[in-house]
Amino acid sequence: MTLKTLREMRDVAPFKPFDIHLSDGRVLPVVTTDHLLFMPKNPEFIVVLPDGGFRIVDPTQVVSVGPRASRPKTH
Repeated sequence: MTLKTLREMRDVAPFKPFDIHLSDGRVLPVVTTDHLLFMPKNPEFIVVLPDGGFRIVDPTQVVSVGPRASRPKTH
C-alpha cells in the first residue's frame, strides 16, 4: 500500500468513505477527508476515529484499503 493510493482515495471527488485494514486485524474507518492526515516529513499518517480518538499508522502495516462496509439501518 502506498501513501499515494491513500491520498488519491482521500482526495477523490466526490469523497467516498473507506476502511484501512491493518496487519493486526484492526480496521480504521476514514469517514471524511478530514479524518486522514499526512505528515510532511514522515511516512506515518494519522487516522482520526469517529469517536474523536486517533491512530498514528505506519504504512507498512496497511494490508488493504476498501470501501466502507454498508451498515444495516436501525429503526
